[in-house]
Amino acid sequence: MGEAKRRERLGVPHRLNKKEIDKSNHYFSWLLIIKSKINEYPYIGVATMALGVFIFLISGGANTLN
Repeated sequence: MGEAKRRERLGVPHRLNKKEIDKSNHYFSWLLIIKSKINEYPYIGVATMALGVFIFLISGGANTLN
């Protein structure tokens, strides 16, 4: 907030946010996970599936399969 006040006193306009998100690097535009992060952590899919199976078994889902 200090820089904003200084800019206001000097009459300098606000800084523009130049950070733009490249939509071509996303699997889905609304999903925040990007392809390069998935390539850095290839085990994340397996870990997510394992967590899902664990939650399924803990919740008693295996008993409903009979």
